[in-house]
Amino acid sequence: MLPHLSTFLSRCLFAGLLLFSTLAFAQEDEIVWDAKPSKKEAIYTDNERIAYKVEVKNNLKTDQSGRLSYTIFSPNGKELSSSSISVNMRKKSSGKYALSIPTQSPGFYKVNIMLNTSEYDDTIRRVIGIDPKRIRSASNKPADFDAFWDKAKDELAKIAPNYKITAQPDSDKKNTNVYLVEMKSIGNITVRGWLTLPKDRKPKEKFPVWVILPGYGGEGVKPIYGSPQMAVLSFNVRGHGNSKDVIHTTTEAYVTTDVENRNKYVFKGALMDCIRAIDYIQTRKDLDSTQVLVSGASMGGYLSIALAALDQRVKLCSSNNPVFCDYRASVGSKEWPMKSFTEYGRRRGIALNTLLYNLDYFDLKNFSDKMKCPALIGMGLLDNLAPPANVQAMLNNIKVKYKLFVYPDLAHEVPPSIYKYLSNWTMDKFGLF
Repeated sequence: MLPHLSTFLSRCLFAGLLLFSTLAFAQEDEIVWDAKPSKKEAIYTDNERIAYKVEVKNNLKTDQSGRLSYTIFSPNGKELSSSSISVNMRKKSSGKYALSIPTQSPGFYKVNIMLNTSEYDDTIRRVIGIDPKRIRSASNKPADFDAFWDKAKDELAKIAPNYKITAQPDSDKKNTNVYLVEMKSIGNITVRGWLTLPKDRKPKEKFPVWVILPGYGGEGVKPIYGSPQMAVLSFNVRGHGNSKDVIHTTTEAYVTTDVENRNKYVFKGALMDCIRAIDYIQTRKDLDSTQVLVSGASMGGYLSIALAALDQRVKLCSSNNPVFCDYRASVGSKEWPMKSFTEYGRRRGIALNTLLYNLDYFDLKNFSDKMKCPALIGMGLLDNLAPPANVQAMLNNIKVKYKLFVYPDLAHEVPPSIYKYLSNWTMDKFGLF
């Protein structure tokens, strides 16, 4: 094994050096620059000075002069302020500059930072937040929101789960047993997941459970070979992964499946699927149903928070870039999912307000005040699918403590470091050492 590993690492090192030399060559005759906010997360109070520190390296063989400027835009794209300073750099030299930006009222704002010199023209796009904890949604929760979901849970309870567990003998890896888990959910639809358990376990040993929920798009989640101290249930709601034999729409169509009828909307079923997964955990003597972590990103982040709000058996929640927050704030947006709803209503002759009325029952901001467990939440300020203002409106309804990670330079993604934090946090909360 060692010679093969050595060869692999050597190839990786060679590839890395080749990439480094290629980048170095590419930058030899360029201007390289970056802009960093004066506060790490680019979140400010309304009385703090807002500034960007800009570093510029002139790798060109000629002197450069020009302007460094910014323009700040309101959430709806209206230009609010702009200014510029002069830039003069000798060839093969570097410079540091500061741009001061006037404060704004609470909200998130787009900032374009532009560098224009004799032989260079480029724009860096960023977002800043001003007193985001003061952001509130302009729309209210439906009066019968809780009653709607209580009725859905009653409907689920009448469906016999018919749990089926099938060992996967060809999937034994890393001292882990893998099982296909199948169960019936609302609408009598079969949904499935993958349960992985440590192979070497003591009689009557009970494992905390990590439930991983899928992102949007149908690919679903696969078996996860996790910690020897935890069981992992990679669970696919209807229409995703190995649970799309009945609902198998296109990626574009999933979000609008039966959206005109809140009692049939696909996400009513998806959330009941999640509750059924927690039901399953409670049936197993080798799983500790008092120590359940749910996690996911994008749609999985939405499902995680909504599930934690609907089912108090969830004890920890991790949600990154959660979508479907504050739908009505995105009316007029050309981005998904509002673009899909608008187009769906236009094609079928359904008023957008009719769809929005139904979507109020699925808006994450209307769930989040019911969440009782600790949570970790990741948010990218450049995220166009889960815009920070929409996510913040949801966060500001949460009544329990949560840990928020803000990434000013990322869009619909989070860095690996948050998963390391999640691992340590989970072990600490569940007493795993």
